[in-house]
Amino acid sequence: MHTRLYGWSHLTRGPQLHGWATPFREVRWNHIAGHFHEYAARERGFRHMADLVDSILARGGAAQLAGLTSMYDLLVTPRPVPETAPVQVVAVRTAPGANGVLIEHLSYTGHDDRIHCRPAETVPLFWRFMSEKFGVRPAPLSPGTGRSSAAAGPSGG
Repeated sequence: MHTRLYGWSHLTRGPQLHGWATPFREVRWNHIAGHFHEYAARERGFRHMADLVDSILARGGAAQLAGLTSMYDLLVTPRPVPETAPVQVVAVRTAPGANGVLIEHLSYTGHDDRIHCRPAETVPLFWRFMSEKFGVRPAPLSPGTGRSSAAAGPSGG
């Protein structure tokens, strides 16, 4: 029987890696936006992912957050990004024809939180995860502009 005690595995005789187990190779937000907008143009089921990246850009997230994509997934961690793995991330996962979205926090401890939601709930639940797990909150939108004054972050464009 395989048991785990304090993050150590009796089978591997070493520490278990939790979170994102490989180095986090940040991708510029404008490239991530283009990636998901391209998918959304071909497959309506990806509109919520493009909306999520648009929200990150509009709400000042590019200055506070680093992201990368893994096919249909978006992985996000706060800045500064650790140079070595593991890295705690919030993963937003979807797939063509999927019935919903999986948002999960991949933690160092392995005590991951997951929630399955409808696509329309993706943006508010993403920000809830970022706020609760990392203390990163979206900047308020400037009246009449639809963008925050913090939106022009270093990786935003």
